[in-house]
Amino acid sequence: MHPDFEAAAAGGSLTSEGPGSTHRYRDVLLGGFAILLLAMAMLTSYSSAFGNPKPHNVQLAVAGDAGTIAALEKQSSFDVTVVASAAQARAAVLDREADGAVVLPARSTDGGVTTYIASGGGRALGQAIAGIGGSLAVELDVANTTSDLAPLPAKDPVGSIEFYAILFAGLGAALGATVFGRILGTVDTAKKFGERSIVLVLYAGVLAALITLWIDVVLGAVAVDPWSVFAILWLTGLAIGGAVTGVAALGGTIAALALTIALVVLGNTSSGGPLGVHVLNGFFQALYYVFPQGDALDLLRSVQYFDGAAVSAPIIRLSVWAAAGILLTLTAMLLRSRREAAARTASAAHLASRS
Repeated sequence: MHPDFEAAAAGGSLTSEGPGSTHRYRDVLLGGFAILLLAMAMLTSYSSAFGNPKPHNVQLAVAGDAGTIAALEKQSSFDVTVVASAAQARAAVLDREADGAVVLPARSTDGGVTTYIASGGGRALGQAIAGIGGSLAVELDVANTTSDLAPLPAKDPVGSIEFYAILFAGLGAALGATVFGRILGTVDTAKKFGERSIVLVLYAGVLAALITLWIDVVLGAVAVDPWSVFAILWLTGLAIGGAVTGVAALGGTIAALALTIALVVLGNTSSGGPLGVHVLNGFFQALYYVFPQGDALDLLRSVQYFDGAAVSAPIIRLSVWAAAGILLTLTAMLLRSRREAAARTASAAHLASRS
């Protein structure tokens, strides 16, 4: 490995651990504390989000008996939307306007309950809605039929592969943007801005292609055109990598690492993972609108299982992350240019005063 590359990447040789810190025991304590803090933050976040999933703010379409619907509306876990027919209830789930639907029989008939779920939107969420339909059927003493309108593929029965695809696309993009910043240096000219942009676009494309090949060819978990999945992963990489690049340009490597840690600790959990965002508590559901992984996962699920329904909002929010990275980078360039111009003016004034 070329010595110049080593110096740029790590500030020294990569073939040894080096002489160690001057303040050995102090830095051991500080480093150990930081790592323990990170580990506990991840444990706290992931266990709080996924440890005890319960329905929360579930969008439920309901058709049928008015009295039963009124009782269902009193449950705080569900936001009930009354529709006129079973067909409308079914369409609401397929269009992603509702997380599930329950069609109730009229009191004067012998019909049963029909429950529509969408496991592709989150397996645990689908199970929770199926449970609601079953409970109502028991109360009404009728049969319950559960229909999964967006079933998960046989090779991904819990919906975890798509979550890991988004997780590692984001993590790879964040780490890549941070490393490229150390190797290529600060973005302080238009030429470097163009260079970094090209590198990030190409890197995000290669990362997305490798992940798509793995989950499609090796795991067989892609249910649609692989190019659609590739495009979503590429957009995810550009959104996260671009944002990290902008933060690094403005605040340096420490700021970029801080954002990366926040993405890992809070962004992945607030996406809902394979469970679905509506089984998370209110805190993590609020973070869903802050971090990009939830939008990326939601977009991938819409394309995989819902024929592209409701893709506009996640695409817009991911694009905002990418645009924010560009704006932060340009802002950093402008601030740096002004500081350098002010320094030159001050130096010229100082020389003029001495002469």
